[in-house]
Amino acid sequence: MAQRKDFYDLAVARHSCRSFENRHVDDELLVRCVNAASLAPSACNSQPWNFVIITKDEVKKELAKLTQEMGLNLWSDYVPAFIVVSEDAEPQLMPRVAATYGAKHFAACDVGIAMAYLLLEAEELGLGTCVIGTYSDEAVKKLLEIPEGDTVRGIIAVGYSTGGEQSRKNRKDVSSITRMII
Repeated sequence: MAQRKDFYDLAVARHSCRSFENRHVDDELLVRCVNAASLAPSACNSQPWNFVIITKDEVKKELAKLTQEMGLNLWSDYVPAFIVVSEDAEPQLMPRVAATYGAKHFAACDVGIAMAYLLLEAEELGLGTCVIGTYSDEAVKKLLEIPEGDTVRGIIAVGYSTGGEQSRKNRKDVSSITRMII
């Protein structure tokens, strides 16, 4: 396992990897990433997420094709593993919260937090990741037997980076996105 980094270092180091070594990722590492995701906070502890880990070649090939709509993500043919993250159709919230605010008000945010935890754990383990957002939700659900009412929120490519493709992060200056009321 890679040397531990502090959180800020992980956030700086993590980037979208689109070039992976032809190297198997141990199932134990993939499960560890999902376990980290499962520790994310969620509204009313609803944990509205589900994860499907794919390493089987035939299924990876079909899933990669589903991510290549519009000629995008052609690199996905060479991904060692995918983790598909879906959101429950009806997350379980406290009745009063659900009645007042609705389940979907919280679930998408909760799943996003879980995905961030997964990505940062992968970085800690020395794995490269890329979140893919271009796919047919219905086709992915059919391929992976995800319940009809659930929503696929992301397909995460996971593997060992070939290195070299990382560029400096181009982010807005923090002063342009922050307002302090003191």
